[in-house]
Amino acid sequence: MDISRKTDYALRILSMLVEGGDGLLSVRTAADQVNVPYSFARSIQHGLVQAGIIESLRGVHGGMRLKVDPAEVTIRQVVEAVQGPLYFNDCTAPDGACDRMDTCCFHPLWNGLTALVADYLDSVTLEDVVLRRKFPAVSGQFADRDSFCSYAGCGPSWQLDAEPSA
Repeated sequence: MDISRKTDYALRILSMLVEGGDGLLSVRTAADQVNVPYSFARSIQHGLVQAGIIESLRGVHGGMRLKVDPAEVTIRQVVEAVQGPLYFNDCTAPDGACDRMDTCCFHPLWNGLTALVADYLDSVTLEDVVLRRKFPAVSGQFADRDSFCSYAGCGPSWQLDAEPSA
């Protein structure tokens, strides 16, 4: 998992929209302030429109504005809108498959990591971050080792506290 530059720039553009309230922001202005080429900013705009996060208005006085309430959209939703589903290993991708998934000792680890990061990014909205009212938090379930398999999808042959075979 890597937060792409495109996602970073999208978050910066969205922060400008949150801070701007209901006003319109031109793609040119956003590109200049975020310091990205105009064509790249247009690509970001297109992706955010497709995800339903912003709307685009054409014309001389056009621009883009938020289509969603920033208090309702999580950082995870933005990340996934720009770069796709959150996962850390190909075997944990939505269409991922591996012959060893049920017996691999690392598969639950990657599932757990995905669950942990998803929970972290879901714990804070765009408004929370931009207006600095709240910082991300992680659910206490991740501190309880006994609940690991409940969110990590341990295979049938994977056991907690199993002694390694000699």
